[in-house]
Amino acid sequence: MNKIAIILAILIFLPSISFAKDKMEIKYSFSQPVLKKIMCNDILYDEVYLEKSSTYGNFGEPALPAYPSYILLPQGKYVKKINAFAGEKISLGKGYSLMPVEKSIPLGSEKIFPFKNFSLNVYPGKIFTEIGTYSFRGYNILVLAIHPVQYIPSSGEIFYYKDITIEVELCEGKVNPLFRGVEKDKKEVVKKVDNPEVLNTYKTDDLSQSYELLIITNKKLESNFNELKEYKESRGIKTVVEKIEDIGYDADKLRDYIKNAYIKYGIEYVLLGGDIDIIPAKMLWVYGLDENVDPYETFMPSDLYYACLDGTFNYDNDDKWGEPTDGENGKDVDLIAELYVGRACVNSLQEAKNFVEKTIEYDKTKIDDNYLNEICLAGEYLGDYGIASYGGNYLEQLIGECNDDGYSTKGIPLSYNITKLYDDEDDYWNKEDLLNVINRGTHMIHHLGHSSTNYNMRLMPEDVEGLENNKYCLIYSQGCYAGAFDYDDCMAEYFTKSENGAFACIMNARYGFFWSYRTDGDSQRYHREFVDAIFGEKIFSIGRANQDSKEDNLYLINRSMMRWCYYQLNLFGDPSINLHVNSPPEKPQKPAGSNKGRIKNEYSFSTFAIDAEGDAIYYKWDWGDGNMSDWIGPFIANETVNATHSWEKRGVYSVKVIAKDEYGGISEWSESASISIPIFRENIFLKILEAIFKLMNLL
Repeated sequence: MNKIAIILAILIFLPSISFAKDKMEIKYSFSQPVLKKIMCNDILYDEVYLEKSSTYGNFGEPALPAYPSYILLPQGKYVKKINAFAGEKISLGKGYSLMPVEKSIPLGSEKIFPFKNFSLNVYPGKIFTEIGTYSFRGYNILVLAIHPVQYIPSSGEIFYYKDITIEVELCEGKVNPLFRGVEKDKKEVVKKVDNPEVLNTYKTDDLSQSYELLIITNKKLESNFNELKEYKESRGIKTVVEKIEDIGYDADKLRDYIKNAYIKYGIEYVLLGGDIDIIPAKMLWVYGLDENVDPYETFMPSDLYYACLDGTFNYDNDDKWGEPTDGENGKDVDLIAELYVGRACVNSLQEAKNFVEKTIEYDKTKIDDNYLNEICLAGEYLGDYGIASYGGNYLEQLIGECNDDGYSTKGIPLSYNITKLYDDEDDYWNKEDLLNVINRGTHMIHHLGHSSTNYNMRLMPEDVEGLENNKYCLIYSQGCYAGAFDYDDCMAEYFTKSENGAFACIMNARYGFFWSYRTDGDSQRYHREFVDAIFGEKIFSIGRANQDSKEDNLYLINRSMMRWCYYQLNLFGDPSINLHVNSPPEKPQKPAGSNKGRIKNEYSFSTFAIDAEGDAIYYKWDWGDGNMSDWIGPFIANETVNATHSWEKRGVYSVKVIAKDEYGGISEWSESASISIPIFRENIFLKILEAIFKLMNLL
């Protein structure tokens, strides 16, 4: 009943949609905005909050909410023109003094006071902003920021439109070459768009050979990653290992290879098994103006290049890859990922061994292990910025449901044991406090504070190498340069390649960015959405959760330093690993079916699995002859399911089955059932004997 209620609630808030051959209309309805007072630098301002919306605007302009719009285009159709029609205009009154948009600055920088840079015009003076058309596995998605709330500085009036209709005029185009038509892709698209009914314009098919994980490493480290492959396949995750020597040490060749593997094998995850001198990284160029003030620009290593496979990242063929005009036909580069990518920054056999062993040991952890309930929030003093002075004020937004800064996220449930290491006016925590937290066993650490390539969470490389924990953690840090793996070893590498420490990290390749006087900083946006992906959206794969945090913020990509952070948040770890925050199904019942049979005849087996949370379940069958089914489902928990198979050779075969819930939690394998397949020759003598036995009622 709870799931039915949730589905009904979602349907209530879905936009209404109409669709014709060359035109689409999507109607969005908005609740009345909420006005609040905020004190900043001894000045009292007004702020506007709109459900499911976020602050949008340039530095110094009025901070107004923008609503995200993700519109699926029909297959083979492209945007010709976008029109918007506003409905009833409702005034909220006059005399308001809106808080200006703040400047995004690197962590620890000199404070910047908010200031107004308003003209007498209406803000934003338009109903929508076109962000761009991006593609996910061949499904084209138009992304807009809709502006239902408007402000007139001369009178201080705020008004909003109760309804806005977006009309998209369509034109013919080519089918996206990355469309592979598999059912699992369609199920993912539904989660991303406002108008899933357009999916019926896309044809689906099944790949004859489907892998889930591609590991790319070199000859030296291949044996270590083959151990990971064997473990993955023992858990029902079909995996292939390829060598960089067979591909070529070139980022563009590697991306082309991954693209071909994506189409041919149906892969979903890529693990790059080596540091930058083993597996190349594309250096993407990012330019940001801190809301049209002090410019920042840099080249940064970004494995996003191997995740987003559509088109080029260098349309103008200059030395700057990743510019907003470097996509196909001078448009934005691809920012919606086909695949989920992680990196094992290892160079030696020992480092690869450490990484693989920690990955496997974490995955083997039972859901009732007490350490999984331990989470640490580590926040440092950032400078004199009012509410933004202390990292703890940001990290508190990761707990429970948070509606701060005009948008909603679901964070860490209060049922977890949360250790808070927060600097405050009276006390600072020290590195021994954090070392104790890690060594006693902590599942996740979320950090906001000062960092460099060799300093993070007040730890140095030698501190990490001296860790003694045998329960490994995930670390997410907003600190600067902690993930700069193009330098000599960075802190993310030390944490993941050392014998102990972390099984995975998500860290910045360059500066982390925040806002003075408010907690609505750019890095914080991604951090909150990452935690929301896990505890709100139930996306437990760390690769998917990291990418989801980016795509949820895609409609804000032109705000502040959002693109900078989009590029730099690399995952150091196996992207296919599921965080243990969800109970997997119980071990399926031993398969029931025939215990003997004949060559090439099909035989049916049945099973069922119990899931404590009532999640939908998929099953994978191992037939004992080297053949394994794909994941079949979904089925209702506790529902008896059947599968059939035939054997080509004589022998005794063990049949077993494994279950996976809809959120990726995998059970143990069932007990095996045996079936004996004797030889059966089609000849006249045997047919005569069979006929005689039937007459004698012996068969």
